[in-house]
Amino acid sequence: MSRLPTLAAAFVVTLAAVTGGAALTGYVTADGAAPAPEIQNDHYQNPDLIANDTPGQATVEMDATARSQTVLVDPGVEPTSPGGAFPLAILGLGGSSVADRDIRPLANALIENGHEVGVYVPDPDRQRRPAPPGADPPTQLGERLAEADAFVTFRTDYEPDELDAIESFVDSGGHVVLATEPDAAYSEPGAASLDATLGVTTEPGYVYNMEENDLNYQRVYAEPTGETLLTEGVDRAMFPSATPVGTTATGSDVLRPIAGSELSTTRASTEAPLVVRDDDVVAIGDSDFLSPDNARRADNDALIGNLADFLVTNDRTPPGSGGASGPTGPPGPGQPPANGTAG
Repeated sequence: MSRLPTLAAAFVVTLAAVTGGAALTGYVTADGAAPAPEIQNDHYQNPDLIANDTPGQATVEMDATARSQTVLVDPGVEPTSPGGAFPLAILGLGGSSVADRDIRPLANALIENGHEVGVYVPDPDRQRRPAPPGADPPTQLGERLAEADAFVTFRTDYEPDELDAIESFVDSGGHVVLATEPDAAYSEPGAASLDATLGVTTEPGYVYNMEENDLNYQRVYAEPTGETLLTEGVDRAMFPSATPVGTTATGSDVLRPIAGSELSTTRASTEAPLVVRDDDVVAIGDSDFLSPDNARRADNDALIGNLADFLVTNDRTPPGSGGASGPTGPPGPGQPPANGTAG
């Protein structure tokens, strides 16, 4: 895994202030016509639907005191040239085509607390390593997961041998965060198989709320179903475009949409969860909430910090490690590692 000493500089978020001219009202036109009366429609006066242009700054903090962990992120970026795509693309540095994978708030929190963040981008020209007699050669993803403690994926269409590697990773105590979207390709067998591998489910359609929302009806609020590691400090989260998720495990629901929410495919009210957890796996029906702008909305920054804690609070025992890599105390002085980002 390569090390980039200057990686921190890539996480600086530049804010641009745009000043617009004030609109003039109460004037009389050149032909002497009176101005139009003010709109009195209550629908436009509803304070729940007025855009909040000053949501404040995101403060993503971690509470976990685990030793240095390696978190592997698969942004689902297809390699476009030999050597794979630019590995920092998920941090907002690769152009508009990867904007949906900008997870700087999560990555920054992990790095600032002494953890490694690796980005997986497959190399189409790389040959598989030789395997012992009678064993299948490891996949590129399997090789990277063997060195990782936690895994973040965006419902990629994985091949069967890659799914086997993910299943083995979870069985060995690795933590997984799966973020999906309403427009995910549900017909792709690899993506559907990933749900089965991780024991989670997804539903077609998106959740919306015409009564109370953030900026527009698809940006829905969700509230905790109870007090858990993932909901600490979260009174309300906001998801820009969310699809229901689930699991067969009892008591797995973490966040449900607020009252007034409906599902696009049925136009009926819904309380289907948007975040669920089944032991070592967390499934989320949205990924855009991880972006810097959306991290500032509602309590998304607290939720992102809790997800970072979840990722590094694991019982992962990588092959050949000789012991668990779970929460055994903070890293010692001078030990925070550089952050690997090679594909």
